[in-house]
Amino acid sequence: MPVMGRPQTLSELIGQNELKQKARIAIGAALKRGEPLPHVLLTSSGGGLGKTTLAHILADEMYVPLRSTTGQCVTNALNLRNLLVRLKPGSMLLIDEFHGIGKLAGEELLLVLEEGVLNVNLGRDVPVRLAVPPFTLIAATTKPSAISAPLAQRMALRFHFDFYSVEDLKHIVQQAASRMDIAFEDAVSTGIATRALGVPRLALRLADRVRDVAQAKGVITATASELHLAVTLEGIDQIGLHQEHRRILMKLASLDPRPVSARSLALALGVEVATVTEVLEPPLVRLGLLTVGVGGRRITEAGLAHLEAAATCQTDAHFLSN
Repeated sequence: MPVMGRPQTLSELIGQNELKQKARIAIGAALKRGEPLPHVLLTSSGGGLGKTTLAHILADEMYVPLRSTTGQCVTNALNLRNLLVRLKPGSMLLIDEFHGIGKLAGEELLLVLEEGVLNVNLGRDVPVRLAVPPFTLIAATTKPSAISAPLAQRMALRFHFDFYSVEDLKHIVQQAASRMDIAFEDAVSTGIATRALGVPRLALRLADRVRDVAQAKGVITATASELHLAVTLEGIDQIGLHQEHRRILMKLASLDPRPVSARSLALALGVEVATVTEVLEPPLVRLGLLTVGVGGRRITEAGLAHLEAAATCQTDAHFLSN
C-alpha cells in the first residue's frame, strides 16, 4: 500500500533530475526486454533523501511487488533464504541499511547474485542447490564503503541522492501543505525549506509542526507567526540547526583553537559517538561551521559567526516578547 503523500512515479519525484533520467532509461529498457530491472545500489550522504521512495517508484513503474527489510534483519544465511523463497518471480527486494547485513548472509547473497541459486540444507551431507527465480535486489545505504567490493560490483545500476536545493524543498513543502487542508504563505514555505539542511524528511517534519501550530491557533493559513512559534518550540535556528548542533559548536568554541575528539563531544552531549559522527557532525561540516582533521574537530570562523548571530537572535526574541 502506498505511503500517504509519497511520490508514486518518477514524474512526481521532485529534484534529482539526473537520477530520474537514468532510472527512466533503465526501466524502459528492462520493460522492452521483458526482464527484471538489474540489481540496484542506492546511496546517499545521509538519511531522509528519498532512497526508500525511489525503491517504491521503481517497483511501481516496473509493475512488480516490492518486499522490504533492513540489513540488521539479515544477519545470517537462514534470514536471507526466508526472504528469497517468498519472492515472486520478477519482484524486488529492498534491503535498507544494506551495510548492516551479516557476513554469512552476504556470502550467501553473493552466490545468489552470481549463480542464481541458494544452498539449502535438507539434512543431507551435501546442501541442495535451489534455483532462485529472477528478482531485483535494491541495496540502500548511507555507508557504501562498508559494503564488500564483490557485492557492490554485482549492482549494475547505481543511484546517488544529492542534497536538495531550497527551491526543490520549497516545492515539496507546498505539495505537503496542499494535502494538509491548510495553506502556507510563500514566506513560510521558504522559511521551512531554508531550515531543512537539504533533506526532504526534515522539511516535511517541520511542515507538520507548522501545521500543528496553525490548527491549534484555529487559522487556515500559516504565516510567519506560526513558523516562528514552531521553530522556537523545536529549537531550530535560522539555518536549521538544533540545540545539539549548537552545543557542539559552543563546546568547540570554548576550547578553540584546541581540537576536540568525537568521544569528548559525545561525553559532553551525553550521546553515543556514532550520533556525533553520523548525525550531528555532517551538516556542520557541510555548512562549513566546523572542520575535522588530525587530532579532532575545530570550529571555523563561520561557526563562531553563526553562534554570535544565534545569540543575537535569541536576545532580540527575548526583548520583543517582553
